[in-house]
Parts: sequence; C-alpha cells; structure tokens
Amino acid sequence: MEDGLIYFGGEVKALGEGKVGGYLVRYGTPTEPDLESDFFSSESDLGVEENNTLPVYYHHGMDGTLKARKIGKAIAKYDDVGLWLEAQLEMRDDYENRIYEMVEGGKLGWSSGAAGHLVEREQVGKAWHIKSWPIGEASLTPTPAEPRNHVVPIKSLLEPVIEQAEKIIEDETMEKETEVQTEAPQLDIAEMMRETAKAAAAEAVKAYEAAQPQVKAGVVDVVVDEADKALKENPFTGADFFKAVHRAAVEPYNTDKRLKALKASGLNEAIPSEGGFLVPDDIAAGITQNMWDTGAMLSRFSPVSVSGAGLRVNAIDETSRANGSRTGGLLSYWLEEGGTKTATKPKFRQIALRLKKVAAALYATDELLDDAVALNSWIVNNVPNELVFRVEDAVMNGTGAGMPLGILSAPCLVEATRTDASEIDSLDVTRMWARRYPGSNDYVWFVNASVAPQLYNMTLGDQPIYMPPGGIADAPYGRLLGRPVIETEYSPALGSVGDILLASPSQYAMITKGGVQAASSIHVQFLTDETTFRFVYRCDGQPYWNSAVTPFKGSDTISPFVALAATT
Repeated sequence: MEDGLIYFGGEVKALGEGKVGGYLVRYGTPTEPDLESDFFSSESDLGVEENNTLPVYYHHGMDGTLKARKIGKAIAKYDDVGLWLEAQLEMRDDYENRIYEMVEGGKLGWSSGAAGHLVEREQVGKAWHIKSWPIGEASLTPTPAEPRNHVVPIKSLLEPVIEQAEKIIEDETMEKETEVQTEAPQLDIAEMMRETAKAAAAEAVKAYEAAQPQVKAGVVDVVVDEADKALKENPFTGADFFKAVHRAAVEPYNTDKRLKALKASGLNEAIPSEGGFLVPDDIAAGITQNMWDTGAMLSRFSPVSVSGAGLRVNAIDETSRANGSRTGGLLSYWLEEGGTKTATKPKFRQIALRLKKVAAALYATDELLDDAVALNSWIVNNVPNELVFRVEDAVMNGTGAGMPLGILSAPCLVEATRTDASEIDSLDVTRMWARRYPGSNDYVWFVNASVAPQLYNMTLGDQPIYMPPGGIADAPYGRLLGRPVIETEYSPALGSVGDILLASPSQYAMITKGGVQAASSIHVQFLTDETTFRFVYRCDGQPYWNSAVTPFKGSDTISPFVALAATT
C-alpha cells in the first residue's frame, strides 16, 4: 500500500439517472503546479486511451461496508482541460443510491489511483512534470476536491483512522498509569500553560469589546437586501450574467434583480457604461448541456476502415432455403449406383460501398475564443457528436442516396404482425423473435422512448420477459428475451413500423475512412477575425442481405432485421 499513489481530481457533477461526470485529471503548468509542486500536461502518459472504460470504486475500495465492490464504469475523454470521465453508477442498493445522493450534494470528488513504482516525474524549473501516471481505477471519494489538486500516498487516506486508534491506545495507557499511581499528584506544566493561554485570550476579548463604539439602547432591525437574496438563491452561471447585463442596457425597466446586488455604490445602477454592474466573483468555465446517448447505437456496429474510396464485398445471392435455391441455386442429390448427376451452380452478387460525406462548419470570432476559454474545447468535443447523430440516423432511416442505406429502408427488412394498433405486447415480441435469422448471436432491440411503458409489465404467462435497467450486471441497459434494449432518438414513435426493431449489427456492412476529421483555419474569414472550424466524416453502410429469406420449412421469411408492423 505504501507504493500506491492517488491524485485528487475535480468535483463530480450529477448528470441524472445515476450518471456522473467530472475531471479525473486536470492539466497544469510549471508556473502553476499543484500543492506538491507536481503538474500534469497533455503529454503525460495516463495509461488510458480515448473512450477507454475505467472501473469506478468508492474511496479506493477502503470503505468498511462497500470494500472493493465496483459501483460503476466510466468512459474517458480527453480535452484541453484534462481527462474527463462520464460514469454510469450501478445504483443497485441503498448504499450505491446514497453515493449518488452525495454526488448531488457536492460531497464527493474524483480521485485516480496509480502504482507508485510506475509513476515517472521530471523536473521543470521548480516544479515536477508527471510524465507517467498509469491510472488503474477511478474513485468517488469524500476527500474534498482541492482548489489546487495534488498527489499523495494512498496510505494517507488511512492516517485519520490510524491517528484515532493511536489516541485511544494512548488514553487507555494513561488511565492505567493513573490507577497505579499512589504518590501525590505532580505539577502538570502543560495544563498550567493551557490555563494561562485561556486567561490571556479572555483579557484580549474584553479589551477588544471595550474599544468598540457604544450602541445606544434600542431595537436594531436587520433588513434583508432582496437583490442579495436573489443572487444567493439563484447565482449566475455560464453566460447568464452577460445576457442579464445586455438586457438591462436595452430594457432598464426589466433589470434582473440579481444585478442590483453587484452594483457599484454611488453610481447609476441601470447604466452599465457608468459602472452600474461589477463582474461577479466567478463564472463557470464549462458549458452546460443536456446529456444524450449519442453514439450508443453506432458503438454496436463494426465498420471496416478503407484506404480507397470504397469497398466491394462478394456475397451469395440467396432468397430461399428450399431445395434448388440454397446458395442461389446449388442442389445436391441422393443417387442409386450408376445414377446420373445433374450439375447446378451457386449464384453470387457484389455489395458495393462508396464513401459518403457528412460535414459541419462554424465560425467563431477570435475575441470570443480568447475570452470564453471553454468554447474552443466545447466545439472540438461536441460538434463531432452532431456528425455521429446524422450517421446513426442514416443507419436507421437512411435512403441510400448520398447517405448509408438504413435498416428500416432496406429490402431485407421483415415486418412481424402487430396484435393491437399503437401497442406492443408479449405476442408481438415473440413473433418478431421467431422471424429472426438464427445464425447471429449479437441481436439488440432498438426502441423509441415511447415504447418503454409497454415493456415494463410484459410477461409470458406469469414470467416477466423484460428486465429493467439496473437489474443485472451490464446495466444501464434493460433486456428483453435476454438481449439488450437500447432507446434511440432515431426509432419511429409508438405505433409506427420500427418503433421496436430487432437487429443484428454484425449483418450490417459499414466502411469508414478514419474518424472525424477536424480542421480549423484563420484564413477563410481573415478580414473579420473569425476562425473557421470544419468537421468531416466519411462512411457508408447497408445490410449484407439484399432480401429476406424463405426458410427450408415454413412460409414466413426470416432476416437479421425484424420490425413490428404498423397495422394489426
């Protein structure tokens, strides 16, 4: 344990439904190191790749109740500030729910653990640059996140407990010594010093009170300033302060009450140009936004990276498993001795994938990028999510014209019969399951959020067939007939074809050329001092199957992509 080191990261934010986020590691500089004169940089080897998964523990597994129980898992993302984690807590029992409540109350911070013998430092001026910090786990710890983060030995987390134990032993020893002591009590020098200090402090307090101006007898009314109260109850966040100042300038009669608590005394409080408002103490560095599950669908697919402009895949052209139709026309025979064989042949086809391009561009003034330090990082991290959104939507709904061919538009899609309009019941689900291609084992249910209420009471006989999120080890996804259920924004609303879709991602062909290509330029809008940000992603995709297949026995076609029909 003496070889272990921990690093106190930043505070943890509650993002809703058991999700938490925050910086596990923040970058520093040689002139602004932490409390131990250490600092991380973007060149520090943290032993964690982009989008890697880290286990999450409580207090490095040293809590007496939870011990080494893993309470969640986190996805790592790098930006200009440091290493950001977004974690999903398991929320399996009261202990873990209480941990999330502590996050909501701002009582927990991030902390990373690393093996001390693998940590490497180099001196830069008077500070030490941490070159290697191989992170093994991330913990939510009640140790407060320091304003200036620092590295300490992991054994120091136990020092308060050790000190308390030593104090108990010391007190018990003193009591025993007192019991066997038969001599006259000895002069306690330490007690005399404490009494002397108390007396001196009391005299100092009396002298201070005597020096204060006398207050005439009467009643003193304490008046609460409404502006101060409004600011305390609802402090400014992000750009709210600047919006309020602008509104006060153009609509003085509509001035935000919170601004009046910041007024410069003696000046006009309604006109900013005359010093009406002072900038508040702090503006949050980040940009708040809603958390969406963008990428949860695309992560199920395995695209092939190509070096050229496309890819051709040879495939069997098969539409039926009946004799004479398998593999497109191959037929075998049972023959008597000397019997004549009839030649047959399979049928082939080619799947042609050509890279399509989805892009986004935006401008930002140089002044804004200089003054809003979080904006550049936000652009680089979040604009690519817009491209991912469009690709996921195309994989589900794309027409194939200038974009991937979506599953719901593919000719191989099978539609199972719906029992009741605008409803989904267990019979509908089992009909879909019966129409699936049995050769795949990676099936996933993609559903619209409006479908969720239909699933919670779904049973076959008296047995539930839906397991809600958190009920098994791989939460946060629920399971239907043992397969993951993923809510997406791209699935049609309840009552439409595809409101619930059973899909095998391995049966969808997809290609890419690298990841999202990001570039910026000061030259496009050089005369207006604007920086141009451009993001491009090239990909294509379509199902490997060109049609549903009629099974050897039975008339209902099967496919790796099964949707529920809109009508009964």
